[in-house]
Amino acid sequence: MRFGMLRETLPGERRVPLTPEGARALASSDHGVVVEAGSGVGSGFSDTEYLAAGAQVVFNAREVTANSDVLLKVHAPTEQELALLRKGQALVAFLHLSAQPAAFHRALVAGGVTTISLELVREGTDEYPILEPLSALGGRVAVALAAWHLTGPGNGPGILLGGSPGVPPALVLVIGAGAAGSAAAAEAAALGAQVVMLDRDPRRLQRLEHRLGRVCVTAVASEYHLVRYLEQADVVIGAVAVRGEPAPKVLKRQHVRAMREGSLLIDMSIDEGGCAETSRPTTTEAPVYEVEGVRHICIPNLPSEVARTASRAMGASLLPYLVALGKGVDVALSNNLALRHAVGYLDGRLVNRGLRRYVDGGYVDLDTVLPLVE
Repeated sequence: MRFGMLRETLPGERRVPLTPEGARALASSDHGVVVEAGSGVGSGFSDTEYLAAGAQVVFNAREVTANSDVLLKVHAPTEQELALLRKGQALVAFLHLSAQPAAFHRALVAGGVTTISLELVREGTDEYPILEPLSALGGRVAVALAAWHLTGPGNGPGILLGGSPGVPPALVLVIGAGAAGSAAAAEAAALGAQVVMLDRDPRRLQRLEHRLGRVCVTAVASEYHLVRYLEQADVVIGAVAVRGEPAPKVLKRQHVRAMREGSLLIDMSIDEGGCAETSRPTTTEAPVYEVEGVRHICIPNLPSEVARTASRAMGASLLPYLVALGKGVDVALSNNLALRHAVGYLDGRLVNRGLRRYVDGGYVDLDTVLPLVE
């Protein structure tokens, strides 16, 4: 099998799905590895390291796609990269297909491509081994950003997250007790903040309370609890997600208006469209804007702010699935249930049931065209 890694072109994205260690593991199993030059620079991995690991380094995306059976990216390919895909290739990335425009889906169909969305790789009933470690990193980065932007040098009101003897700590409200939100709550609590977690699933709240103890106040998400804590919060971290769908807008403009002036909203759901009506993507260079007196930070791909750590985490969790794909894409999808959950298109045919309401065109059941081997 020939694996190819394309260089990321999304502004601010510095992660890679395949580190030199991962390239070495694949190459040592007699798989070909082709890397676009400069792919790892943002994560601190040089072309020389990939060459030493047994990979071939080429100059552009066209060479990568021409010499690969499985294409690896962190994010969905650009329009120009889509045009290079050919029938029978597999595309592996965080694709978020439900949020992609119709032209993107038409290109996948026309190209006869198989897609594996990394955010949907699922083990068991509710374990996402590739997404969750990165989400947790993002949660920790969100708290680090909050701590900085509360200070004077961060153009904040001059608040220390953990307070001081005789001075109460900041109140951090986290909405969503998934991997990202739970990690944010734990990080904020470790820094001494008052932490409140809202989620609609009491079981998630129980797990979080068992993990953190009473340092985190938990409450089932409701309009009453939401408004009550929004009015008190210094920092609100939105970590709301619905698998395979755009993020629900749980924070309306009137909710943002209810927040105290100068407070901070960090919308970690911005990759899926944001969980606040007032959210729009920002960048590392210009991270903050203000609406209704509330400062917003909506940087997509927060784990990219710690790109080397995030790349190592992503590479380690992804590698076992690449090894499985090395036996053949159809073979892997016939035998690996975790990968089957993540398939959107198979040779250009829509086979993901959940995508039918977002995509025009025909649908074929995956079990019909590629049965699972029991």
